[in-house]
Amino acid sequence: MKVSVLGPLEMAVNGKLVTPSAPKLRNLVALMALRQGHVVTRDTLMEELWGEAPPVSALATLQTYIYQLRRLLGEEPGGGRDTLVTKPLGYLIQLGPDDLDLAVFDRLVEQGRAALAGAPDRAARLLGEALRMCTPNPLSDVDAGPVLGVHISQLAERRLQAIELRVEADLRLGRHREVIGELKTLVAQHPFHEGFSASLMLALERSGRRPEALEAYQALRVTLGEELGIDPSPRLRGMYGALLAVDSQPSQPPPGADHGFEQAGGLEYLGGLVRPAQLPLDIGDFVGRVQLVARLEEMVTGDADGDGGGGTRLVAISGVVGVGKTTLAVRVGHRVRSGYVDGQFYAELSGSSEQPADPHAVLGGFLRAAGLADWQLPQTLGERSQLFRSWTAERRVLVVLDDAATAAQVRPLLPGGTRCAVLVTSRPVLAGLAGVYPVGLAELDEADCLQLLASCAGRQRVAAEPEAAAAVVRMCARSPLGIRAVGARLRANPLYPVRRMAARMADPRTRLALLHVDELDLGARLAPSYRRLEPAARRLLQGLTRAEQGSFTATQAARLTGLPTSAVEPLLDQLAQTAFIRHGDRDERTFLLPGLVRTYVLGMPTPPNADPAASTPAAGAGRRLTRRHAQR
Repeated sequence: MKVSVLGPLEMAVNGKLVTPSAPKLRNLVALMALRQGHVVTRDTLMEELWGEAPPVSALATLQTYIYQLRRLLGEEPGGGRDTLVTKPLGYLIQLGPDDLDLAVFDRLVEQGRAALAGAPDRAARLLGEALRMCTPNPLSDVDAGPVLGVHISQLAERRLQAIELRVEADLRLGRHREVIGELKTLVAQHPFHEGFSASLMLALERSGRRPEALEAYQALRVTLGEELGIDPSPRLRGMYGALLAVDSQPSQPPPGADHGFEQAGGLEYLGGLVRPAQLPLDIGDFVGRVQLVARLEEMVTGDADGDGGGGTRLVAISGVVGVGKTTLAVRVGHRVRSGYVDGQFYAELSGSSEQPADPHAVLGGFLRAAGLADWQLPQTLGERSQLFRSWTAERRVLVVLDDAATAAQVRPLLPGGTRCAVLVTSRPVLAGLAGVYPVGLAELDEADCLQLLASCAGRQRVAAEPEAAAAVVRMCARSPLGIRAVGARLRANPLYPVRRMAARMADPRTRLALLHVDELDLGARLAPSYRRLEPAARRLLQGLTRAEQGSFTATQAARLTGLPTSAVEPLLDQLAQTAFIRHGDRDERTFLLPGLVRTYVLGMPTPPNADPAASTPAAGAGRRLTRRHAQR
């Protein structure tokens, strides 16, 4: 099966066009092709086809469309390796690497982007080939619904990004005069796109038409002012100032130079004595993990394998919420910082929040810390990443990235020098990072936990009530975050007995409220990730919690819910990837439910329409999951 989405919708099977003519079936094909390799849920498909108010018969009609699509593909369910695969929550289409024109387009663009720095001629050829596959209005013959409409807008944006990259390649090849006409058209079509205006200014200036370059800036300034009430970005204002001052201030960086002018002028500017030192404060009450800290120091300094360091050291610390990943990374960072004399960078990536940090913005902060002015910052993520790698190539730099969401978020932020090191923390294991040392972080042992509680709440209080203190530590699941929160509450009230705090924490349904003091908030840290879970995964987690399943296998979880093991396994994978559960220490087939996750789930308010049976261990979760499975 081959599908084209970059122009009119086309679908071919064995070389024969079988593009459906029915409007809703065309929507279904287009959306599933754009999401190829990923499950498209039934709810998403029904929203695309019927909006927010689908008819009662929507599910049955959707199944009819799926049947019709199978017939077009010449497939029968379960008849072998299907292109259209039914999954527990929906459907997915499996296509080969060259079967979707968008996949070929993306591959060519990525190859062109990679070639831009060292081989602009190859980049221009690859990007031109990619753009010849596109039309300005992809899927214009499909009456897109609310979901598909968003994807079509993204297609148009990807095309613009490819155009911008191809123009950059042309400019680097000195084709300034050749692109002026195209850029004028692009500026007229996209008057708010500063990248096209910047390229036009550069092309005009390099063609000996500086007055027209200044006019292009003024036209942009008027448009932005009248339409949006804003000024051009600092980068554009810097280019304009450089154009005005090019004769009187020859020390200024060259004006604009092929979107890469920031590299040319910026690297020389960065070559001064700026040494970023961004590590957060190293806390004074750090306890335990002595051997692990020493091991991480060896990994970061390159001595872990006795080779003295032959490349960028990359260490990724993963673990459940509140286990102390950030504190550990900062402690190690401070212990090795003297060896990274050219600077230490730190970024909070907010991977567990609703809005993870944008690597583009993070790199902007890194480059500013290194001494680059706003007007010198490259516009695209690729350029910023390249500039950061260039600056770090011959330096000794430490980068600490806290709370990463994915490997893709981390990759653009990696330095380029073989004498650099990176410490990353995340809840999931970032297995996609090449050359990474993965470190799974477990809870503190009880003795260290008691020491931490004593440090937070007072040593004499903890020593006076050792049994109550031990109970508090156990109910905090030996988590530094939980212990610090409870310790802060005790410190705020010096006369409050530790035994009374232990008694209040005894009820797991109200324990969550006690683990919240200022920024120490278990609920706030887990809530965004919990909301992103699929509903079935949330119900499974609730069932495991109510059933008090501290350790379990996929077979036991399936028995608990009434679902087949094949349906439960992907849900367990999702829970493990998001660190709501973790694999056993000695048996990978066994899963463990962390204590703080149990506390969080038990402390959540029960929805008003919840099944009363759900109050018994896992019964409600199992019945709801079973009913949903039966509907499939």
